[in-house]
Amino acid sequence: MTKYLCAFLFILICAGPLSAKPDLENYRDVAGVRIYRDHKRAETWYLTPAVPQLALGEDQSPAYGFDLFRYYGRQATGDKDSFWAHGVLSLTVSRQRPPQQLKRIRHNLQALGIKYPKLRSMPIKGGDIRLLYAGQSLQWQQGSRWSGGTFTLPLDAEAAQLLWQAVELGQLQISLVVEEKLSGVRKGVTPDPAWLEESVANTWTLPVDLDRERYPDHFRRTDLSGRMAHGYTGLDVFCFDFLENLVPDLYAKIVEVAIPTAGRDLIETVTFRESGDYRARIDFALARNLDEPYRVRITEVFQDGRRQVGPWQLKQGDNLLDITSYREVAEQENAAIPLEAGDADINLKEGANDGI
Repeated sequence: MTKYLCAFLFILICAGPLSAKPDLENYRDVAGVRIYRDHKRAETWYLTPAVPQLALGEDQSPAYGFDLFRYYGRQATGDKDSFWAHGVLSLTVSRQRPPQQLKRIRHNLQALGIKYPKLRSMPIKGGDIRLLYAGQSLQWQQGSRWSGGTFTLPLDAEAAQLLWQAVELGQLQISLVVEEKLSGVRKGVTPDPAWLEESVANTWTLPVDLDRERYPDHFRRTDLSGRMAHGYTGLDVFCFDFLENLVPDLYAKIVEVAIPTAGRDLIETVTFRESGDYRARIDFALARNLDEPYRVRITEVFQDGRRQVGPWQLKQGDNLLDITSYREVAEQENAAIPLEAGDADINLKEGANDGI
C-alpha cells in the first residue's frame, strides 16, 4: 500500500509543473518586467527574463575591450614586405534583476488580493542573438534561456583597422539584439474552447558605446615588430589558433622559450588552450640584450592524443612572439577579405543561470 501511495505522490509531483503554463493573454507590467498569470492558478505568475545589461568589471568600469595587433616585417627577419593585423573585440553581458524587483512584484500582486503569490521563470522555447557592429551583423541561435556571457570576437585585418579608426574618432557603437520566444497557451475561439500552445517574441536591444576617451585602458594597440633600445625583462606571447580555429582538432599548444644564461639556457614554458587567453607573458629574472638571440620550440597536442613537436627556431630582436599557425592564411593573397555575417567564429562563454 505504501509503495502505491508513494508512486501516486511521485506522479502528482512530476505532473504538476507540466500542467502549469502561462496564459499569454493575461499579463501585467510590474517594476519594469512583464509577468504572465498561470492559465489555471491565480497565485502563480511567470516572469520574463531579465533585460540584458553591460556587465561591470571589478573597478566598476564597463566590461568591454578592444585589442589591435599589427605586424610589420623587417629586412633583418627576411619579411620586409609583410604586414598583418588582428583584432579582438570582447564584451560581457549580464542578465541580473535589479535589487528589490521580486519584492516589489510580490507586493503588487498582494495588493490585488493574492495573499501568497508564487513567482516562476517564463518558459523559453529558444531565441536569436545578433551582434551588430561597423555595418555588419553576426547571428546565432540559442536553444534555451540565455543568461548572458562573454563574447570574444576575432576580427580580420580590414575590420580590425576600420573599427580602430572609428574608436579614435569616438564613433564606434555596437549593439546586441536578443529575441526570445516565450512559451505559453491561449484559449481557442471554438464553441468548446481549449488551451492551445503558442509562443510570443520578446526583443531587447543593448547599445554599447566604446568610449576610448573615458576608458583608455580598455583599448590596446600593439605593434608586434616593436623594438626596445637596451634590453627586455620579459616576452609577450600570442596564439590566435583557438580564437580563429586555424588548426583542426587542436587541444593545446605549448611554446618553450630558451633564454641564454651563464652555463646553460633557461627554458620557460607557456601552454595555450581553447578555454584560455590568447596572450601570455614570460617574465625573466634579468634583463637581456635584444641583440642576443633566443630559441623557440612549439609543440601541438591534438584531441586524439597525438603530439607534433617542432624544431628549435632562432629568434632575435623581438620582444613580442606570435606562435599562431598561419598555414591557410599564408597561402592566400595578402589582400584582406571583408568579414561577412557567419564567416567569423564567436567564442561565447555562458554566465550562470539567472533563475527567475
